[in-house]
Amino acid sequence: MEATMPASLVENLREFAESRGNVYGFLSRCYEVEIDAAFAEQVAERFSFSSDDPRLAASLDAMKRDLADQSEEHLEQLAVVFDRVFFGMGPRTAQKAFPYESVYTSSEGLLMQEAYSKAVSAYRQERLAKNPSFPEPEDHLAVELAFMQSLCERTASALSMGDESEAERLFAEQRAFIDEHLLTWIERFASDAKVSAESGFYWHLAAFTEEFLKADSEALAEVLG
Repeated sequence: MEATMPASLVENLREFAESRGNVYGFLSRCYEVEIDAAFAEQVAERFSFSSDDPRLAASLDAMKRDLADQSEEHLEQLAVVFDRVFFGMGPRTAQKAFPYESVYTSSEGLLMQEAYSKAVSAYRQERLAKNPSFPEPEDHLAVELAFMQSLCERTASALSMGDESEAERLFAEQRAFIDEHLLTWIERFASDAKVSAESGFYWHLAAFTEEFLKADSEALAEVLG
């Protein structure tokens, strides 16, 4: 990033941070709890994300089409898939995709391992904490994505206030968290989720999440130079 940036560049970076924050918020909500009618309507009718990556665009379009059906029956079907994929509520032989970093990065595949401690440390460094009403541990995917959302929102705010050095620090923190946490397990998690979901909304959600995180890491690398 430049030492003193032109106003147009500041505005572009602010919009970049804000747009990414919206995506992280959307993804966090998708992994936090089952889809309800209000959220399905919001995504299907108002959520958008501009990308030159055809895979991201295709996955998002597929999710929006799937949520266009907001009938009680369809939402119940989505809830069944959510529980099967992320909580293993199904046949014992079925593929599971437990959404915890520790499960995918610890040698024994257990909860509350080193990744959990490092995630908590990262949140504390930024004076952020998990929503106490959410019962899952801090290395749950929804929490890690919400952390990224918060960093993006803080970056947009810093740029709006002309604090370019703080914005650069926050961009660097975002890239570090993606590379040191999210990208260490998202590929394996997404693969398991797609196998378990088989098709439909959660298949496309897993594909979109993986591709977005990889693309975002590359975009941040370009921003930071």
